Amino acid sequence: MLKKISVISLIILMAFVSVIPMNRESVEAKSIRAFKEELQALREKYEKGEEDKKFTEAEIEKKKQTVSDINDEINTIEVQTQQLTDEIEVLNQNILEKEEEIKKIINYYQISNGESAYLEYIFNAVDFTDFIYRLAIAEQLSTYNDNLIDEYDKMIKENESKKEDLANKKIVLNNKQNDLEKELLSLDTQLGEILEESVTTLEEIESIEETIKTYESFCDLDEDIDACIERYNNSSKLPPGTAFYRPVVKGKVSANYGWYYPWGTKTWHYGMDISQTGHGAPVYAMANGRVSYITRKASCGGNMLYIEHVVDGVNYTTGYFHLATIEVNVGDIVTYNTVVGTVGGNGSIETWDKCSTGTHLHIQFGQGHFDATKSGYYTKFTAKAFNPRTVLNLPSEGSFFYDRETKY
Repeated sequence: MLKKISVISLIILMAFVSVIPMNRESVEAKSIRAFKEELQALREKYEKGEEDKKFTEAEIEKKKQTVSDINDEINTIEVQTQQLTDEIEVLNQNILEKEEEIKKIINYYQISNGESAYLEYIFNAVDFTDFIYRLAIAEQLSTYNDNLIDEYDKMIKENESKKEDLANKKIVLNNKQNDLEKELLSLDTQLGEILEESVTTLEEIESIEETIKTYESFCDLDEDIDACIERYNNSSKLPPGTAFYRPVVKGKVSANYGWYYPWGTKTWHYGMDISQTGHGAPVYAMANGRVSYITRKASCGGNMLYIEHVVDGVNYTTGYFHLATIEVNVGDIVTYNTVVGTVGGNGSIETWDKCSTGTHLHIQFGQGHFDATKSGYYTKFTAKAFNPRTVLNLPSEGSFFYDRETKY
């Protein structure tokens, strides 16, 4: 994933090298001390962001727990509502049964006003006294059932009231749940902004740390970095380095140093090939140094660039072949963050480069520095070639990488 380039990063990159003159005039000059002060402010900002992130995450968890509790309460209400509905249905059925019993009793009562022969027959009374007794019982049963129905009606009304209360409570809970979900969405958005700002701040921190690391070894603490670079441009000194970095952000090692068979013929390979970068991908200097030599549109190698380095006190020269473009000039001071060219090697585009089998970057390392004022620069460079893997961290042949990680 390509890092976002912040305003600070742009300032750093424009202040890094003398290869972007169109922008450097408008850049505010900075010293190592100024960068360190800015770095401290960014670290404090990042720590504050981390605190805000933890607080927001805790608030989100609280809201989520509350939403979960409300869901449980809503489910309980739904169960209670169903239970009340079932009870009302049973009570209604009981009322219907009692109404039928009352109708029978009333019917008996009406019949009791008819002829005694029928009354005795219907009620099976042995005598009139027995009949009166039975009639009194019937009246008592009727009154009892009336009272029972009244109680049932009362219970039904109470249950209906409870159902209404539960329904209202459910509405309140649903509204509260909706409000909480809106708050959660807002908190999630807020957390996303905090995380994005933290990532940007962290990238700015890393960029400034790299700037300080790059220049503090050869620039004075309060010296303007532009002036420091200018000083090195006008001297025979090279900016020191401590490690080599991969020349591209991503790619695949397609050919190692040593014997290989590019056209079916056994050939000695003086460097390493990196493919799958994409045509036009930026090529970076592999360490701090100075551009020492450039060859353009060679029939074998195309656009070729050479940079001199001093890494851990040892002199090296690196070569970058099959370039689509060269973005620096001889004598330019560069850092390992300087884009020195772009990947080429495509025969249909870089038609002059006859030795390339497709889009790729060839990198090569030589021990020492070489006199660019005399002929045979490539020959001298090749004579001192060595396996890049001894100083550069790259995966095995056929494997991909996705950053510019250094070995050290």
